[in-house]
Amino acid sequence: MAPILYMLPPCPPVRAVLMTAKELGLELELRKCNILNKEQYTEEYLKMNPSHTIPTLDDNGFYIFESAAIMGYLVGKYGKNDSLYPKEFKKRALVDQLLHFSTQSFATFVTISRPIILAAAKKDSISEDSKSRLLGNVEVLDKILGLENKFVAGDNLTIADFSFVAWVSSLNVMYPITEDRFPNVIRWWKRMEKLPSYQENNEGLTQYKGIWAARE
Repeated sequence: MAPILYMLPPCPPVRAVLMTAKELGLELELRKCNILNKEQYTEEYLKMNPSHTIPTLDDNGFYIFESAAIMGYLVGKYGKNDSLYPKEFKKRALVDQLLHFSTQSFATFVTISRPIILAAAKKDSISEDSKSRLLGNVEVLDKILGLENKFVAGDNLTIADFSFVAWVSSLNVMYPITEDRFPNVIRWWKRMEKLPSYQENNEGLTQYKGIWAARE
């Protein structure tokens, strides 16, 4: 029985998990949980995920939430090797460090964009300070990638790359990520786009673009 992923494609953390599963060659049963309709507050869902977020994984009755934890779990259980999430403690610490930074950056992204997505505020309500905070996180990523890294944690693809590219591609819908300002990010992003697993990012990203375009 395939693991069940409760998800909504426009959500960046969902897309990160989908890319990880694709890279692993793992089939997931996808069940949509529409957070805009508050489906994450049902009694059944809260038993799986008390934090009422997406994604949530149900692997034969074992429930896990938070995309970074889900990705690490999938690699550990279903990966043919540990390349996406190395077991060697220094390599893993580096990936974990980047996952924490990505999660922190995404939290900033959500805090600023959510009122617009929910049509509770208009796009012009986003302050210059908020914009600077969002793009400041991309600047940090650009510096990380400027260390002659092919991927965020070095020369090998890891789950941290999926975590970053999911929200960076979404932020690009709000504020263009340009090569003149973020050359290393663009170089890395183009490399990510060539991966077959990156296709799992496209459907949700297209939906996110449509939602954002429909807001004032």
